[in-house]
Amino acid sequence: MKVLHTRARQVTEQIRRFNETLPEADRQLKFEKMAESPFIFFRGTSHLYWYDVSRDWRISLFGGRAETQIWLQGDAHIYNFGALHDHFNRIYFGMDDFDDAVVGDFQFDVWRLAASMVLELRQRPFYSDALADDAIKAFGKAYLNAIEDAANGVPALRLEHAPKPIRKFLDKVHQKNTRERMLEKWTSNNCRSFDYGHEKLEAVTDEQFLALKVAINAYHDTRELLPDGEHPQVLDIVRRTQAGTGSLGSQRYYALIEGETPLENIILDIKQQREPASVAVMPEIEQHWYRESFTHEGRRHAQAYRAIAEHADSWLGWLTYDGTLFSVRERSPFKKDYPAHKLDADEFLVMADVWGYILGREHARGSLDVQPEASGFIHYVTHHLLPERKAFLRLLRAVALHYARCVEQDWQVFKRM
Repeated sequence: MKVLHTRARQVTEQIRRFNETLPEADRQLKFEKMAESPFIFFRGTSHLYWYDVSRDWRISLFGGRAETQIWLQGDAHIYNFGALHDHFNRIYFGMDDFDDAVVGDFQFDVWRLAASMVLELRQRPFYSDALADDAIKAFGKAYLNAIEDAANGVPALRLEHAPKPIRKFLDKVHQKNTRERMLEKWTSNNCRSFDYGHEKLEAVTDEQFLALKVAINAYHDTRELLPDGEHPQVLDIVRRTQAGTGSLGSQRYYALIEGETPLENIILDIKQQREPASVAVMPEIEQHWYRESFTHEGRRHAQAYRAIAEHADSWLGWLTYDGTLFSVRERSPFKKDYPAHKLDADEFLVMADVWGYILGREHARGSLDVQPEASGFIHYVTHHLLPERKAFLRLLRAVALHYARCVEQDWQVFKRM
Protein backbone atom coordinates (compact mmCIF):
# COMPACT_ATOMS: atom_id res chain seq x y z
CA MET A 1 0.00 0.00 0.00
CA LYS A 2 1.34 3.43 -0.94
CA VAL A 3 1.72 5.75 2.06
CA LEU A 4 0.66 9.28 1.07
CA HIS A 5 0.89 11.33 4.25
CA THR A 6 4.41 11.30 5.63
CA ARG A 7 6.55 14.19 6.78
CA ALA A 8 9.21 13.35 4.19
CA ARG A 9 6.69 13.44 1.35
CA GLN A 10 5.22 16.69 2.64
CA VAL A 11 8.65 18.33 2.89
CA THR A 12 9.81 17.32 -0.57
CA GLU A 13 6.54 18.28 -2.25
CA GLN A 14 6.42 21.68 -0.58
CA ILE A 15 10.03 22.50 -1.44
CA ARG A 16 9.52 21.51 -5.08
CA ARG A 17 6.27 23.45 -5.36
CA PHE A 18 7.62 26.58 -3.66
CA ASN A 19 10.68 26.75 -5.93
CA GLU A 20 9.27 25.47 -9.22
CA THR A 21 9.00 28.95 -10.78
CA LEU A 22 12.65 29.85 -10.16
CA PRO A 23 15.04 29.88 -13.11
CA GLU A 24 16.97 26.61 -13.19
CA ALA A 25 20.34 28.22 -12.38
CA ASP A 26 18.93 30.11 -9.38
CA ARG A 27 17.11 27.04 -8.11
CA GLN A 28 20.27 24.94 -8.33
CA LEU A 29 22.33 27.61 -6.52
CA LYS A 30 19.67 27.93 -3.80
CA PHE A 31 19.52 24.15 -3.28
CA GLU A 32 23.32 23.93 -3.14
CA LYS A 33 23.33 26.57 -0.40
CA MET A 34 20.52 24.84 1.52
CA ALA A 35 22.41 21.54 1.45
CA GLU A 36 25.34 23.07 3.36
CA SER A 37 23.76 23.00 6.82
CA PRO A 38 20.44 22.70 8.68
CA PHE A 39 20.64 26.42 9.49
CA ILE A 40 20.93 27.49 5.84
CA PHE A 41 18.16 25.02 4.99
CA PHE A 42 16.03 26.72 7.67
CA ARG A 43 16.71 30.11 6.06
CA GLY A 44 15.72 28.82 2.64
CA THR A 45 12.48 27.13 3.72
CA SER A 46 10.53 29.73 5.67
CA HIS A 47 7.43 28.42 3.90
CA LEU A 48 7.84 25.13 5.80
CA TYR A 49 8.12 26.97 9.09
CA TRP A 50 4.94 28.93 8.43
CA TYR A 51 3.09 25.79 7.36
CA ASP A 52 4.05 24.12 10.64
CA VAL A 53 3.45 26.92 13.12
CA SER A 54 0.19 28.01 11.53
CA ARG A 55 -1.18 24.62 12.65
CA ASP A 56 0.33 24.62 16.16
CA TRP A 57 -2.39 24.99 18.80
CA ARG A 58 0.19 26.09 21.38
CA ILE A 59 0.18 29.59 19.89
CA SER A 60 -3.17 30.10 21.69
CA LEU A 61 -1.62 29.60 25.13
CA PHE A 62 -0.07 33.07 25.12
CA GLY A 63 -1.50 34.59 21.96
CA GLY A 64 -4.01 34.04 19.22
CA ARG A 65 -5.96 37.14 20.21
CA ALA A 66 -6.41 40.63 18.83
CA GLU A 67 -3.93 42.32 21.15
CA THR A 68 -1.09 39.94 20.20
CA GLN A 69 -1.28 40.83 16.49
CA ILE A 70 1.62 43.10 15.60
CA TRP A 71 4.01 43.85 12.75
CA LEU A 72 6.32 40.82 12.54
CA GLN A 73 9.73 40.79 10.94
CA GLY A 74 8.46 37.58 9.33
CA ASP A 75 11.79 35.80 8.81
CA ALA A 76 13.39 36.19 12.21
CA HIS A 77 16.78 34.49 12.64
CA ILE A 78 20.10 35.52 14.11
CA TYR A 79 21.67 36.47 10.76
CA ASN A 80 18.97 39.03 10.06
CA PHE A 81 20.66 41.36 12.56
CA GLY A 82 23.52 43.64 11.65
CA ALA A 83 25.09 47.08 11.56
CA LEU A 84 22.88 49.93 10.35
CA HIS A 85 23.08 53.72 10.34
CA ASP A 86 20.67 56.46 11.33
CA HIS A 87 20.04 59.82 9.63
CA PHE A 88 23.20 61.22 11.26
CA ASN A 89 25.38 58.30 10.05
CA ARG A 90 25.69 56.96 13.59
CA ILE A 91 26.11 53.19 13.60
CA TYR A 92 23.78 50.99 15.61
CA PHE A 93 22.75 47.32 15.78
CA GLY A 94 19.32 46.09 14.75
CA MET A 95 17.20 43.89 12.48
CA ASP A 96 17.92 44.57 8.83
CA ASP A 97 15.52 42.58 6.62
CA PHE A 98 11.78 43.25 6.30
CA ASP A 99 11.00 41.43 3.04
CA ASP A 100 8.65 38.98 4.80
CA ALA A 101 7.20 41.43 7.31
CA VAL A 102 3.54 40.75 8.01
CA VAL A 103 0.92 41.38 10.68
CA GLY A 104 0.54 38.31 12.87
CA ASP A 105 0.92 36.85 16.35
CA PHE A 106 4.13 37.95 18.08
CA GLN A 107 5.11 34.39 18.94
CA PHE A 108 5.75 33.47 15.31
CA ASP A 109 8.84 35.72 15.32
CA VAL A 110 9.86 34.71 18.84
CA TRP A 111 9.67 30.99 18.11
CA ARG A 112 11.55 31.31 14.82
CA LEU A 113 14.38 33.37 16.26
CA ALA A 114 14.76 31.01 19.23
CA ALA A 115 14.85 27.99 16.91
CA SER A 116 17.54 29.68 14.82
CA MET A 117 19.66 30.10 17.94
CA VAL A 118 19.42 26.37 18.68
CA LEU A 119 20.25 25.45 15.08
CA GLU A 120 23.33 27.68 15.19
CA LEU A 121 24.46 26.23 18.50
CA ARG A 122 23.97 22.63 17.36
CA GLN A 123 26.68 23.20 14.73
CA ARG A 124 29.24 24.02 17.44
CA PRO A 125 31.60 21.60 19.21
CA PHE A 126 30.62 23.11 22.58
CA TYR A 127 26.88 22.47 22.10
CA SER A 128 24.84 21.05 24.93
CA ASP A 129 21.11 20.98 25.60
CA ALA A 130 21.82 22.86 28.83
CA LEU A 131 23.60 25.67 26.94
CA ALA A 132 20.77 25.90 24.41
CA ASP A 133 18.27 26.01 27.27
CA ASP A 134 20.20 28.83 28.96
CA ALA A 135 20.40 30.78 25.70
CA ILE A 136 16.65 30.51 25.10
CA LYS A 137 15.90 31.61 28.68
CA ALA A 138 18.22 34.61 28.32
CA PHE A 139 16.60 35.49 24.99
CA GLY A 140 13.03 35.15 26.30
CA LYS A 141 13.66 37.15 29.46
CA ALA A 142 15.34 39.95 27.51
CA TYR A 143 12.46 40.00 25.05
CA LEU A 144 9.86 40.47 27.79
CA ASN A 145 12.00 43.05 29.60
CA ALA A 146 12.35 45.09 26.41
CA ILE A 147 8.59 45.29 25.97
CA GLU A 148 8.14 46.22 29.63
CA ASP A 149 10.75 48.98 29.16
CA ALA A 150 9.28 50.19 25.85
CA ALA A 151 7.70 53.31 27.37
CA ASN A 152 11.07 54.49 28.74
CA GLY A 153 12.55 55.41 25.37
CA VAL A 154 15.75 53.36 25.70
CA PRO A 155 18.08 54.44 22.87
CA ALA A 156 19.21 52.20 20.01
CA LEU A 157 22.07 49.80 20.66
CA ARG A 158 25.00 51.98 19.59
CA LEU A 159 28.75 51.58 19.89
CA GLU A 160 29.12 53.68 23.04
CA HIS A 161 26.88 51.52 25.26
CA ALA A 162 26.87 48.09 23.57
CA PRO A 163 28.00 44.93 25.43
CA LYS A 164 31.43 43.58 24.50
CA PRO A 165 30.62 41.21 21.58
CA ILE A 166 28.56 43.93 19.86
CA ARG A 167 30.95 46.73 20.78
CA LYS A 168 33.85 44.91 19.08
CA PHE A 169 31.72 44.31 15.99
CA LEU A 170 30.39 47.88 15.74
CA ASP A 171 33.85 49.34 16.35
CA LYS A 172 35.24 47.26 13.48
CA VAL A 173 32.40 48.39 11.21
CA HIS A 174 32.99 52.00 12.26
CA GLN A 175 36.70 51.75 11.46
CA LYS A 176 36.52 49.78 8.20
CA ASN A 177 33.19 50.46 6.51
CA THR A 178 32.79 53.80 4.77
CA ARG A 179 30.81 55.09 1.80
CA GLU A 180 34.10 55.47 -0.08
CA ARG A 181 34.95 51.79 0.44
CA MET A 182 31.47 50.70 -0.58
CA LEU A 183 31.66 52.72 -3.79
CA GLU A 184 35.15 51.41 -4.44
CA LYS A 185 33.79 47.84 -4.21
CA TRP A 186 30.85 48.29 -6.60
CA THR A 187 31.74 51.19 -8.94
CA SER A 188 34.39 52.45 -11.33
CA ASN A 189 35.03 55.53 -13.49
CA ASN A 190 35.43 57.84 -10.49
CA CYS A 191 32.24 56.41 -8.94
CA ARG A 192 30.22 57.45 -12.01
CA SER A 193 29.27 53.93 -13.13
CA PHE A 194 29.10 50.40 -11.77
CA ASP A 195 31.97 47.95 -12.11
CA TYR A 196 30.76 45.63 -14.88
CA GLY A 197 33.57 43.21 -14.09
CA HIS A 198 32.11 42.48 -10.65
CA GLU A 199 30.96 38.86 -10.46
CA LYS A 200 27.64 39.82 -8.80
CA LEU A 201 26.64 42.58 -11.23
CA GLU A 202 25.18 42.26 -14.72
CA ALA A 203 24.50 44.96 -17.30
CA VAL A 204 20.92 45.81 -18.25
CA THR A 205 19.84 46.61 -21.80
CA ASP A 206 19.34 50.20 -22.94
CA GLU A 207 15.59 49.60 -23.00
CA GLN A 208 15.63 48.26 -19.42
CA PHE A 209 17.78 51.18 -18.28
CA LEU A 210 15.36 53.76 -19.64
CA ALA A 211 12.28 52.01 -18.20
CA LEU A 212 13.91 51.58 -14.79
CA LYS A 213 15.07 55.21 -14.79
CA VAL A 214 11.48 56.37 -15.35
CA ALA A 215 10.31 54.11 -12.48
CA ILE A 216 13.06 55.42 -10.18
CA ASN A 217 12.20 59.03 -10.94
CA ALA A 218 8.57 58.29 -10.02
CA TYR A 219 9.57 56.37 -6.87
CA HIS A 220 10.74 59.56 -5.12
CA ASP A 221 7.09 60.45 -4.53
CA THR A 222 6.81 57.37 -2.24
CA ARG A 223 9.56 58.59 0.10
CA GLU A 224 8.50 60.12 3.41
CA LEU A 225 11.74 61.97 4.07
CA LEU A 226 12.27 63.53 0.65
CA PRO A 227 13.75 67.07 0.80
CA ASP A 228 11.65 69.57 -1.15
CA GLY A 229 12.31 69.36 -4.86
CA GLU A 230 14.95 66.62 -4.58
CA HIS A 231 14.99 64.28 -7.58
CA PRO A 232 18.67 63.29 -7.86
CA GLN A 233 20.13 62.07 -11.14
CA VAL A 234 20.37 58.37 -11.96
CA LEU A 235 23.93 57.67 -13.09
CA ASP A 236 23.81 53.93 -13.75
CA ILE A 237 21.70 50.80 -13.21
CA VAL A 238 22.75 47.15 -13.05
CA ARG A 239 21.20 43.81 -12.16
CA ARG A 240 22.34 42.40 -8.80
CA THR A 241 22.84 38.62 -8.75
CA GLN A 242 23.65 35.81 -6.26
CA ALA A 243 22.19 37.66 -3.27
CA GLY A 244 20.49 36.00 -0.30
CA THR A 245 19.21 32.46 0.21
CA GLY A 246 15.43 32.50 0.47
CA SER A 247 15.28 35.40 -2.01
CA LEU A 248 17.42 33.79 -4.69
CA GLY A 249 15.65 34.07 -8.02
CA SER A 250 14.00 37.38 -7.18
CA GLN A 251 14.74 40.28 -9.51
CA ARG A 252 17.12 42.78 -7.98
CA TYR A 253 18.81 45.93 -9.27
CA TYR A 254 21.29 48.48 -8.00
CA ALA A 255 20.91 52.10 -9.08
CA LEU A 256 23.74 54.61 -8.68
CA ILE A 257 22.40 58.01 -7.64
CA GLU A 258 24.40 61.22 -7.89
CA GLY A 259 25.43 62.86 -4.62
CA GLU A 260 26.90 66.29 -3.99
CA THR A 261 30.32 64.81 -4.81
CA PRO A 262 31.25 61.45 -6.43
CA LEU A 263 32.26 60.08 -3.00
CA GLU A 264 28.78 60.92 -1.70
CA ASN A 265 26.95 58.96 -4.38
CA ILE A 266 24.16 56.66 -3.22
CA ILE A 267 23.47 53.06 -4.21
CA LEU A 268 19.78 52.16 -4.17
CA ASP A 269 18.85 48.51 -3.62
CA ILE A 270 15.76 47.77 -5.75
CA LYS A 271 14.42 44.35 -4.80
CA GLN A 272 11.43 42.39 -6.05
CA GLN A 273 8.83 41.87 -3.35
CA ARG A 274 6.39 38.97 -3.30
CA GLU A 275 3.73 37.97 -0.82
CA PRO A 276 5.36 36.79 2.42
CA ALA A 277 5.47 33.01 2.82
CA SER A 278 3.04 33.32 5.73
CA VAL A 279 0.19 34.48 3.47
CA ALA A 280 -0.11 31.10 1.75
CA VAL A 281 -1.05 29.39 5.03
CA MET A 282 -3.51 32.04 6.23
CA PRO A 283 -7.22 31.13 6.32
CA GLU A 284 -9.07 32.40 3.26
CA ILE A 285 -10.68 35.30 5.12
CA GLU A 286 -7.25 36.49 6.35
CA GLN A 287 -5.77 36.18 2.86
CA HIS A 288 -8.60 38.37 1.59
CA TRP A 289 -7.88 40.94 4.35
CA TYR A 290 -4.16 40.87 3.52
CA ARG A 291 -4.68 41.44 -0.20
CA GLU A 292 -7.20 44.20 0.42
CA SER A 293 -4.83 45.90 2.89
CA PHE A 294 -1.57 45.55 0.95
CA THR A 295 -2.09 46.15 -2.75
CA HIS A 296 1.62 46.77 -3.44
CA GLU A 297 4.23 44.48 -1.85
CA GLY A 298 6.89 47.19 -2.00
CA ARG A 299 4.60 49.53 -0.09
CA ARG A 300 3.89 46.81 2.48
CA HIS A 301 7.66 46.42 2.93
CA ALA A 302 8.07 50.18 3.46
CA GLN A 303 5.16 50.37 5.91
CA ALA A 304 6.60 47.53 7.99
CA TYR A 305 10.12 48.97 7.87
CA ARG A 306 8.90 52.37 9.06
CA ALA A 307 6.82 50.77 11.81
CA ILE A 308 9.46 48.38 13.14
CA ALA A 309 12.90 49.87 12.54
CA GLU A 310 14.63 52.20 14.98
CA HIS A 311 15.59 54.58 12.17
CA ALA A 312 13.75 54.19 8.87
CA ASP A 313 15.90 54.64 5.78
CA SER A 314 15.36 58.12 4.29
CA TRP A 315 15.53 56.54 0.80
CA LEU A 316 12.84 53.96 1.64
CA GLY A 317 10.06 53.64 -0.93
CA TRP A 318 8.68 51.42 -3.67
CA LEU A 319 8.18 51.21 -7.41
CA THR A 320 6.66 49.11 -10.18
CA TYR A 321 8.72 48.07 -13.19
CA ASP A 322 7.46 45.90 -16.07
CA GLY A 323 4.47 44.81 -13.97
CA THR A 324 6.71 43.63 -11.08
CA LEU A 325 6.60 45.13 -7.58
CA PHE A 326 9.81 46.32 -5.91
CA SER A 327 10.98 47.81 -2.64
CA VAL A 328 13.61 50.55 -2.71
CA ARG A 329 16.08 51.38 0.04
CA GLU A 330 19.62 52.65 0.32
CA ARG A 331 22.39 50.11 0.36
CA SER A 332 23.99 51.14 3.62
CA PRO A 333 27.74 51.85 3.52
CA PHE A 334 27.87 50.20 6.95
CA LYS A 335 25.95 47.08 5.91
CA LYS A 336 27.44 44.13 7.76
CA ASP A 337 25.88 40.98 9.16
CA TYR A 338 26.91 40.01 12.65
CA PRO A 339 29.35 37.03 12.60
CA ALA A 340 27.48 34.85 15.11
CA HIS A 341 29.45 31.79 13.96
CA LYS A 342 32.54 33.22 15.73
CA LEU A 343 30.97 33.42 19.19
CA ASP A 344 32.15 31.22 22.04
CA ALA A 345 29.65 29.81 24.54
CA ASP A 346 29.76 32.76 26.95
CA GLU A 347 29.51 35.33 24.16
CA PHE A 348 26.56 33.46 22.68
CA LEU A 349 24.65 33.87 25.95
CA VAL A 350 25.37 37.60 25.89
CA MET A 351 24.13 37.80 22.32
CA ALA A 352 21.00 35.81 23.16
CA ASP A 353 20.13 38.61 25.56
CA VAL A 354 20.85 41.22 22.85
CA TRP A 355 18.76 39.45 20.20
CA GLY A 356 15.86 39.14 22.62
CA TYR A 357 16.04 42.77 23.68
CA ILE A 358 16.16 44.09 20.12
CA LEU A 359 13.29 41.88 18.97
CA GLY A 360 11.23 43.01 21.97
CA ARG A 361 11.90 46.68 21.27
CA GLU A 362 11.05 46.31 17.61
CA HIS A 363 7.89 44.35 18.36
CA ALA A 364 6.79 47.01 20.83
CA ARG A 365 7.43 49.72 18.25
CA GLY A 366 5.75 47.78 15.46
CA SER A 367 2.68 47.05 17.57
CA LEU A 368 1.83 50.76 17.78
CA ASP A 369 1.24 50.92 14.03
CA VAL A 370 -1.28 48.08 14.27
CA GLN A 371 -2.96 48.93 17.57
CA PRO A 372 -1.99 52.34 18.97
CA GLU A 373 -4.48 52.15 21.83
CA ALA A 374 -3.13 51.62 25.36
CA SER A 375 -4.88 48.25 25.73
CA GLY A 376 -2.84 46.75 22.90
CA PHE A 377 0.21 44.50 22.77
CA ILE A 378 2.45 46.30 25.30
CA HIS A 379 -0.40 46.39 27.82
CA TYR A 380 -1.08 42.68 27.23
CA VAL A 381 2.56 41.69 27.79
CA THR A 382 2.92 43.88 30.87
CA HIS A 383 -0.31 42.91 32.59
CA HIS A 384 -1.03 39.39 31.35
CA LEU A 385 2.12 37.74 30.00
CA LEU A 386 4.71 38.85 32.56
CA PRO A 387 2.79 37.25 35.46
CA GLU A 388 3.08 33.97 33.51
CA ARG A 389 6.72 34.50 32.56
CA LYS A 390 7.90 31.05 33.72
CA ALA A 391 5.24 29.18 31.76
CA PHE A 392 5.92 31.32 28.67
CA LEU A 393 9.64 30.54 28.86
CA ARG A 394 9.00 26.81 29.33
CA LEU A 395 6.90 26.76 26.18
CA LEU A 396 9.49 28.78 24.24
CA ARG A 397 12.26 26.35 25.23
CA ALA A 398 10.18 23.34 24.22
CA VAL A 399 9.18 24.80 20.86
CA ALA A 400 12.69 25.97 19.94
CA LEU A 401 14.48 22.74 20.87
CA HIS A 402 11.89 20.49 19.25
CA TYR A 403 11.59 22.52 16.08
CA ALA A 404 15.36 22.65 15.62
CA ARG A 405 15.45 18.85 15.69
CA CYS A 406 12.58 18.75 13.18
CA VAL A 407 14.55 21.05 10.84
CA GLU A 408 17.58 18.75 11.05
CA GLN A 409 15.42 15.77 10.08
CA ASP A 410 13.84 17.74 7.22
CA TRP A 411 17.31 18.71 6.03
CA GLN A 412 18.29 15.06 5.78
CA VAL A 413 15.16 14.42 3.72
CA PHE A 414 16.01 17.38 1.47
CA LYS A 415 19.53 16.09 0.81
CA ARG A 416 18.02 12.84 -0.50
CA MET A 417 15.70 14.63 -2.95
